[in-house]
Amino acid sequence: MKTRRMDPITFEVMKNSFRAMTSEATALVIRVAYAPPITEGRDISSALLTSEGRMISHGYVDTAAHFGTFEEKIRTVLREIDDIRPGDTYIMNDPFTGGTHTLDVALIRPIFWDGKLFAFSTIHAHWPDCGGHIPGTFDPVATECYAEGLRIRPIKLYEDDKPVKTVFNIINDNVRTPDERMGDIYAQYYANKLLETRLVDLIRKHGKTNVENGIEELFDYSERIFRKAVDELQEGDYEFEDYGDKDVMHPKQPLIKVHCKLTIKGDRATLDWSESDPAPISSWGFARAALQAANYNGTLICFPFIANLNHGVIRALNIVSKKGTCVDIEEPTANAGYASGAFEKVVHATMGCWMQPLSHVDCNRIHAGTVNLCNCIVGGYNPKTKRRFVSYNWLEGGQGARANKDGPSFKLQLYGSGSSNVSAEILERWYPQMFTHVEAVVDSCGDGKFRGGFAIQRNYTVTAPMSLTIHGDRGEVTPPGLGGGTNGGANRLVLNLGRSDERELGLFAHQVALKAGDHITFLSNGGGGYANPLDRDPESVLSDVMDEFISLEKARDVYGVVIKVIDKEALLYEIDQKATEKMRGELGKKRLPVGLGPGQVHPFGQKIICRAHSN
Repeated sequence: MKTRRMDPITFEVMKNSFRAMTSEATALVIRVAYAPPITEGRDISSALLTSEGRMISHGYVDTAAHFGTFEEKIRTVLREIDDIRPGDTYIMNDPFTGGTHTLDVALIRPIFWDGKLFAFSTIHAHWPDCGGHIPGTFDPVATECYAEGLRIRPIKLYEDDKPVKTVFNIINDNVRTPDERMGDIYAQYYANKLLETRLVDLIRKHGKTNVENGIEELFDYSERIFRKAVDELQEGDYEFEDYGDKDVMHPKQPLIKVHCKLTIKGDRATLDWSESDPAPISSWGFARAALQAANYNGTLICFPFIANLNHGVIRALNIVSKKGTCVDIEEPTANAGYASGAFEKVVHATMGCWMQPLSHVDCNRIHAGTVNLCNCIVGGYNPKTKRRFVSYNWLEGGQGARANKDGPSFKLQLYGSGSSNVSAEILERWYPQMFTHVEAVVDSCGDGKFRGGFAIQRNYTVTAPMSLTIHGDRGEVTPPGLGGGTNGGANRLVLNLGRSDERELGLFAHQVALKAGDHITFLSNGGGGYANPLDRDPESVLSDVMDEFISLEKARDVYGVVIKVIDKEALLYEIDQKATEKMRGELGKKRLPVGLGPGQVHPFGQKIICRAHSN
């Protein structure tokens, strides 16, 4: 163990200063940017890194999908920018040299002290459109990355704090809503400058040596905590698989497998993805930097006491991948759909591996699969503003059940825990959409002794012609249940539900033409359940029925709880004890089907059972 460089009080000052300044930068972008996915949805992150590209800190509410890419971005800047100077700011979004997908755009600024490069700041934000032939850039039928909008390796956007006009012109001429993008750029630029100011102020106040020592001690501290936690787990190999619904552009549309093998030896851990499927034809996989981000995200969910990601954790976790697979794609493989595709599956497979040894130690850190992102985009001409528009939407849904409690409902994805939804009121104000109702999806939870959280549906009518594209997943392979609990409900997108022209659009719909008056119903996943549904407390089943979260039929046929309705309006319900006892006896003779879809028991997840002495 390395010798500590500073006293505990100074260390806490440094650690919290780094976190505070990155959080303040994120808050500035949220307040100043234009695009609702940034200002309302908070698809944004800020980070501080050393001059060599080692990650120091990120903000409190930042998007975890970005975190693992920061170091690779800075290494790319150092490799490709010959003359790094004060006052310069670079822009990049290239997925193959440190990005995620083209829509996640990073502004990066070098920070100098006493004439020498000391650190880098970076601000990431998801732009609702980055060009390409479809509004919103997402293209579920793309077979090459060249169809997915403007792709930028690190290039100077500001020189000596003056805009580089030619670069601004290139961006302005290649996106659909340039006024919005310029507003987002300015917000990201000034957030970088704020980070620079705060770090320089910290050096002035405490001295360069103290700040440098604080950075190194933070890395050592995080690494010590993580390695100690790993060392307490049983050595061995642990495996988990998850799947994408389909390679939509493959003639046979097969499932896409991600396979993780966790090896623990002492305080060292390796996550090996070599047995994952080859890169798909369609836009689903991701490159190495995003794979790292998903590994760190899934790991820190299982080790929440480590708090924020930094280089100390990064250097303590070994990640192995094979070039050309779906989790380590190469150019020209399409990848805009990475977050709804490979990223979420890798997070769950990572967690599925860690939860196996954790099940012997701490059952509080076992939880089933959660809602999967679906990118739903409408675009066209807004007659009210007389401008083109792009509206990017996603849904909250059900989180997975724990080994000791039900999963929360109406929450965002695990890697977007600091993000939010974009309210109906904001969407109606900006775009020709009118929401009719937002409500829970009945019977959408994965079932178990502890059920998953419930899905949500948003319903809106379009008030002008527009096109719709969705790039999603988990309509068929749904959030995994654990310990014998069932998988959660499916994502769906329906046009004109209940009308004569009702149409199930699926999760890979491409440029669907909508006319004024068409109605969209967008439904999310429910979370996976934990343990046998027949072991659930009948009173909890009754409560869910009274709240109209589950139906009387599901209560009877899945949970074996027979409920009499005495007066629905007065909320007078009663459990038929004798009928329930008989029903549970009959259902107990049957086995729930094993599979990957809703209501089935996940073949890998069923093996993850709480074995610790106490919760």
